[in-house]
Amino acid sequence: MKGFRFGSTQGAFYIMPGQDGWEATYGNETLGEFSCPEQAVDEVARGLSCTHLSEGDTSTLEIPEKLCDWEIVHV
Repeated sequence: MKGFRFGSTQGAFYIMPGQDGWEATYGNETLGEFSCPEQAVDEVARGLSCTHLSEGDTSTLEIPEKLCDWEIVHV
């Protein structure tokens, strides 16, 4: 299986296969469950609440909105 990774200035974000679709994570924090990886990337890029970030929100990190701009990782 494959997943996706984006390394921001604050650390890595992952979009990985989950139990009911795709899961977005940062560190040990789950940011949400999504029906497809494209939806997960879109939501992370627009801004999701993240308690582990100093800004508290992913929208300030210039995360790419297109899945093709994320690194493919194999799980």
